[in-house]
Amino acid sequence: MSRLQVKLETFFWGKPPSDPKERRLLLKLDLVILSYVCLSYLDRANLANAYTTGMKEDVNFKGNDYTYANSMFTAGYVIGQWPSALILSSGRISPRFWFPFCMVAWGLCTLGTAWATTPHQVWGIRFTQALFEASTFSGTHYILGSWYKDYELGKRSAVFATAAQMGTLFSGIMQGGIISNLEGKNGLRGWQFLFIIDFAITIPIAIYGFLMFPGTPHTTKAFWLTEEERQMCLRRLPHTEHVKMTPSTLGRSIKKLAKSWRWYLFTALFMLSATSFEKVGVYAEFNLWLKAAGYTKQQISYYPSIFTATAILSTYILTLISDQTRNRFIINPIMFGAVFISSVMLLNWDHLNKGAHFFAYIIGGLGYAGQASNFAWANELCRDDDVLRSITLFSMNLFSNIWNLWYQIVAWPVVDAPRFRDGQIATLVTGAASVVVAIAIMYCSKRYPPDLPSAEIVEVDGRLTDVSGLGTDAGIGNGTGSKSGRHYDGDGDGESENKDVENLHGAISTVKHV
Repeated sequence: MSRLQVKLETFFWGKPPSDPKERRLLLKLDLVILSYVCLSYLDRANLANAYTTGMKEDVNFKGNDYTYANSMFTAGYVIGQWPSALILSSGRISPRFWFPFCMVAWGLCTLGTAWATTPHQVWGIRFTQALFEASTFSGTHYILGSWYKDYELGKRSAVFATAAQMGTLFSGIMQGGIISNLEGKNGLRGWQFLFIIDFAITIPIAIYGFLMFPGTPHTTKAFWLTEEERQMCLRRLPHTEHVKMTPSTLGRSIKKLAKSWRWYLFTALFMLSATSFEKVGVYAEFNLWLKAAGYTKQQISYYPSIFTATAILSTYILTLISDQTRNRFIINPIMFGAVFISSVMLLNWDHLNKGAHFFAYIIGGLGYAGQASNFAWANELCRDDDVLRSITLFSMNLFSNIWNLWYQIVAWPVVDAPRFRDGQIATLVTGAASVVVAIAIMYCSKRYPPDLPSAEIVEVDGRLTDVSGLGTDAGIGNGTGSKSGRHYDGDGDGESENKDVENLHGAISTVKHV
């Protein structure tokens, strides 16, 4: 590859491996892992679209019934988090089985929602559905952290995070098409077809996951990986001990978690940021304003896609900035700046015309970048223990939803739509608090750096190679607090980097041969 090709690929997708075999392996992993986890998010945001396009009247939602439906989903989502965290990090049940099983279960719940006739039925279905959906978001970030190096992780986390927004975009566009073409067919309403079609999409994806998803590097039996590639998957990452979970090993991990600042601060960070920076999507305020402003059902389905597209584009661009600057923190004040503008504008409601309303909602799309950068940040700083890493990632999602159980009822009740004055004020407060927590993480990572697994210099095919990843810290590979003081900027070519590694030979007393 030419230097220009390397630099372009490094900027948009991460530094390509200099070893052709590893490059081919990485391509395989990307095609299978990313395709599955992204497809698993195609049926999201269906309730919000259904509610604003006929379900409210047909199911007889009154008052805060819709808010309670969201709260029931949140309750189920909360309860399902830690069990999934322990299952995925236990080494006993492969993600290849767990993810597709959960997908089939929530798909059946989605199908059942099409025939709900009362708000209470919707509440029960949403609660059950959430128990299984709890496996996916944090679970995917855990899987990405298991397969990818630090400098590969950010952009792939962004691809997954934007897939969640693509699901919202897809759902809105699909609902607009359904209203235009399927409304009333076979005696069914358009919003019912939305849930039926979502189910029809979910099942083939689950089957694809069962057949193709590789699980984790230590346990994979994927038929599309050769034995040499399976060994390379282990060698290319910092070494961590992998054992099947027992009460004793779980106890050690929990003790380590309780003593670490990482669990407390990363949990607090996403707990506050998710409910403030993601306000436009989480509380469907754009959709509800469009409905109150008298827009048609098709417009209500299509127009929020502009906000979603902004969220997708900004998430990837901000993650590029985060990767290039090697600064995960910086994304948090950028997100706060965007929602600050949004909330302050909406607090001046009577002075806004329709164009200003559109701008205030659309700029809120920048608040979704934390789903990629903050989870990548946690993944990178928790590599020393799989259980700690899994529980930390799931706790970030867990406590953001626990917080939201009361927060959306107090600050964002649907009866306050479309102005949500209390919600806008709460956003300014919690958004500022989340930036303070991000500053605390940055401070602690330097003042109390975790004992992350070190990089290894190994001999592969007669060449010395840093298998934990050039592009981070040579000899360390943690991408945050370098103990060696040696740092790669990740945009050089493979030949010069191999030469740098060879120069380290004199400082290495023992070289592991593989």
